[in-house]
Amino acid sequence: ERFHQNLYCKGEVEHRLPDRTRVDCLTETHAIEYDFPRKWAESGFQALHYARMTGKKAGIVLIYRGPKDDKYLKRIYGVIEDYNLPIEVWLVKYID
Repeated sequence: ERFHQNLYCKGEVEHRLPDRTRVDCLTETHAIEYDFPRKWAESGFQALHYARMTGKKAGIVLIYRGPKDDKYLKRIYGVIEDYNLPIEVWLVKYID
């Protein structure tokens, strides 16, 4: 996860918030959580919390390993769409 943050983040990595949580990547417009698709639910709530704390848009970068992750992508995209959640999702390819 950290490798991908450092590779793709176009802002501040590991920005500390007043409640002692850390935003993986804080840009001018987004508070972004980086995670693997299997942790889709956790990453969604983290991104919403970070957005709430910073006044920025919620974002998630999911580190995609291949077709085995597709079931998780369907879940997160479905929940975001059905509940009209203000979360943007981006995929990056896993690099080891």
